[in-house]
Amino acid sequence: MSTAQNARLRVLVVGAGYAGTTAAVRLAGRARDRVDVTVVNPRPQFVNRLRLHHVAIGRPVPAPALRDLLGAGITLVEGTVAELDPDAGRATVTEPEGVRDLAFDRVVVAAGSTTTVPVPGAEHVHAVGDLESARRLRPAFAALPADAQVSVVGGGFTGLETVAELAESRPDVAVRLVTGGDVGAWFTPDGREHVRDTLRRLGVELVDGTRVRAVERGRLVLDGGHLLASDLTVWCGGFAAPPLARRAGIAVDERGAVLTDGTLRSFSHPGVLAVGDAGHAPAPGGDRYSMSCQYAFPSAAHAADLLRAEALGLPGDDVPLDLGFTARVVSLGRRHAVLQPTTKQDVARGRAWTGRAAVLAKNVQVRGTARAAGVERRLPGAISWPHAGRAARPVRAEPAA
Repeated sequence: MSTAQNARLRVLVVGAGYAGTTAAVRLAGRARDRVDVTVVNPRPQFVNRLRLHHVAIGRPVPAPALRDLLGAGITLVEGTVAELDPDAGRATVTEPEGVRDLAFDRVVVAAGSTTTVPVPGAEHVHAVGDLESARRLRPAFAALPADAQVSVVGGGFTGLETVAELAESRPDVAVRLVTGGDVGAWFTPDGREHVRDTLRRLGVELVDGTRVRAVERGRLVLDGGHLLASDLTVWCGGFAAPPLARRAGIAVDERGAVLTDGTLRSFSHPGVLAVGDAGHAPAPGGDRYSMSCQYAFPSAAHAADLLRAEALGLPGDDVPLDLGFTARVVSLGRRHAVLQPTTKQDVARGRAWTGRAAVLAKNVQVRGTARAAGVERRLPGAISWPHAGRAARPVRAEPAA
């Protein structure tokens, strides 16, 4: 995948979620005359993944047209990358009209992640990890009779937000949260207590310290063979990247995420960059960056800047990502949230914020994620982020032509 001198760099972006749209518009806007950017996505609308649990209960969620978000300078292909050949620089794309090949010099894998169910009985569960799953959950949840028993499995942020939304929207059903750890254990003590107290006030039964070993029709099998009735089970216990990179022979981790160096380039195929949930990049502390929108946007922006430098022949195409976290915000239904300050390594610290300030912060986050691509399109380079090892150095925004 070499490019001739002065030739335009052909960049293929696989996926148009938070990371894919950001990478595409930032790169196209900051290196307009030296790159051709093509985005492949299964649908023509943008999906705000932070609001998929709202889709599950029937709340209206805006779905902006991707062509409007990406702008005229980017080619959008509605389809799915069925096969990827990073050595030949070719992708096989399945579209509604048929199958075709796309050539590229560099590829940005931004395919996100999907829910995985690592226990027997996956056919009996619902999920909110992607739009189709959330849409399937909506009629199933709405059709439940009063006093039905609903189990949400997984105590991470997705599980917390989902169980609170389900319980708040239908107080006539019995909703529980099942998790192998302690509910809210990630937060500092005051944040943890607010999470637990809020869930209890919403009527959520907390079943923690036990793992689900299997899902059967109408029940869960827990540690030790204990059975728990469950008319509807929503799995929020884990996520993995789609199998595209693994099938392409690209080095991946146990979750299928592309293993990259600090520059977000694949260890096995340097012409492949991976961003957001689809990539496994080493954080300054040694662990991988967490799967979140807080990683998706900076990683996508960083990948775009590296490709811009390469396309323009500028220094900086080998700079590693340096991302420092500042806080996490988790909603607990419409009226409650927790804003938890963190260390730069994403460890909870200090006193958690609750009440109206936390709810406002969550609303700002949810709206901001959907608008980020539009901001980048108008002001390429606008997204900046705090660094883990030094003071933030924001990139100068460049007005779009």
